[in-house]
Amino acid sequence: MWSVLLCALVAAAAAAAREFTEEDQFRLPRLYHLDNYERCLAPRDGLYCVGSFRLSTDQPNAAYNFIKEYSSDPQNFDRTLVHRGYCLTSRCPSKESNTTLRFERCVEQQALSPGLQASLESISCKTHEDLRVKKQGMDTPQQVWLGFVAVFCFFNLIGTLYDLATRGEGKSRLLNAWSVRANFARLLATYEDGDPRLSALAPLQGVKTLLLALIIMTHSAEIQHKLYLYNPEYFERILQHPITMLIRNGSALTQIFIVISNFLFAYSLLLYSKTKQLGLAQLPMCILHRLARITPVHLLLVGFAATWWRPMNDGPQWALTVGAESDICRKKFWTHALYLHNVFNAEEYCLLPTWFLAVDMQLYIVAAILTLYLMQKKKNQIPILATLFVLSCALNFGLAYINEWKSLLYIMVPENVRQTFRGVPSFAQFYTSPWGSLPACLMGLLTAHIHFSMQEQGYKITKHKWVVWLYQLTVPLHMAWIMAGNAILGHTTRVAAAAYVAVERPSFALLASLTLLGIANNIDDWFRRAAAWRGWAAIGRMSLAIMMLHWIINVHRVGSLRTLTEASVASIGGDMLTTMLWTTVLAVPVTVLVESPVTRSFTALLT
Repeated sequence: MWSVLLCALVAAAAAAAREFTEEDQFRLPRLYHLDNYERCLAPRDGLYCVGSFRLSTDQPNAAYNFIKEYSSDPQNFDRTLVHRGYCLTSRCPSKESNTTLRFERCVEQQALSPGLQASLESISCKTHEDLRVKKQGMDTPQQVWLGFVAVFCFFNLIGTLYDLATRGEGKSRLLNAWSVRANFARLLATYEDGDPRLSALAPLQGVKTLLLALIIMTHSAEIQHKLYLYNPEYFERILQHPITMLIRNGSALTQIFIVISNFLFAYSLLLYSKTKQLGLAQLPMCILHRLARITPVHLLLVGFAATWWRPMNDGPQWALTVGAESDICRKKFWTHALYLHNVFNAEEYCLLPTWFLAVDMQLYIVAAILTLYLMQKKKNQIPILATLFVLSCALNFGLAYINEWKSLLYIMVPENVRQTFRGVPSFAQFYTSPWGSLPACLMGLLTAHIHFSMQEQGYKITKHKWVVWLYQLTVPLHMAWIMAGNAILGHTTRVAAAAYVAVERPSFALLASLTLLGIANNIDDWFRRAAAWRGWAAIGRMSLAIMMLHWIINVHRVGSLRTLTEASVASIGGDMLTTMLWTTVLAVPVTVLVESPVTRSFTALLT
């Protein structure tokens, strides 16, 4: 439903957007070009190079002045940086041994107006031999990754055989934890006869599924900015239309995941504290439990990207997309293992969505310390958390004002998106930082304590009609807050930008809190009924694998393309639906064979 609505709205926007004049089109050099890849590398002397070139001039040049003027508008791509994939053997035959110099001269001769110069900024070349010769053997990281996969397969085989031999009645909880049959059954289970306090939260799986769909949709549009396009002006026009605010100002919806995660953590601890005394002594076990759940899937897929992703395919865009990201994954693997990849070399991204796992883990430690400490204190828990929430908002305002950070609303322009916001401090220093999501973390803890306190006191919020009405308005309010970005964009002063940084994510967190309280208290409306459909449960349980896999699948497809692509609503929608399908299919074995058995094994070892 969401994808159909978005496609219809964007199509309307595209029709209404301003078209370039024919004169403008001819005055600008083409942003992208790709020669035929296979035909180029078929001859023995075939040489194909892909690279980005910075345009310049040594003397006054009207064409260059127009390009600079056009590129100065942040809503346009940087047209002083052009991207070419040329078959040098056929397009520019030469005996020049310096490939870089040969490529630069070829671009100047073939693609630019007289007087313009091109200096190479990035290059990737393939020869006939590179295409034909297969790499012999495996390096050590590839062998290690295959070794871990083999270990997981072996444990799953042993566990499944034990489960089948004992007909599901085996006494070894550790072996049962590795049963594929049992873990698949758990994935599809509904647990309708469980604790009613937890059963009331079942619609959260539907909420998580919706958020995952929106994230995949946004990333599909983002990744298309990195393609070699026939019509890059499509994104230059479309992002200026008010309806695209659904994407430009909707990124803060990821904060709902933070709120839900910390709500569930704190609420489960509060319920457990009714039967057992809890305090900071349980902190190490809390952290280990979290690590056991997310680390295997996290490192398995980052490890795949670092080792086997690059050799899986080929193409003119492969080395500069998949290859470049694979190199970063190999370089930053240790930071991923420590959940510090959003701190060290923060502007180099290996599987971009994994910034969320780093932030989630960092804030989980904060949440665990705070929750366990407040359990020991046993008073003023809600006032303390409310105060900390306000202070975290003030902290982000101060940091944003001092460092001149801006919300994604202000910096989501075509060139920034194409370069994954490299060189934009607001993204690496705020958007993917733990302090940027701290208010949502605290709001999740606060909501859990409020809900638990009301349950203990037998207080029913449903007796207040205004609370019911407010809950029923939360979905429209989410949409209204996103669309309000069209008005907020007009305020660009340093104070205004910092103020929006301080309130944007906390506002979504507050709305998410109201939604959580309504769902947890069984307030009935269309949204809760839709989110409570049992079919969402399995997808919600696979959210970790889906979050990791969808980026690999989408970037893999992009890197495999060998011709220019036309940007359109249909192409974005097709990418989104294809990515959703393959991600869901592949998330099943990752969840059943890796995430679920490791988590259950950890639990079995503790009991």
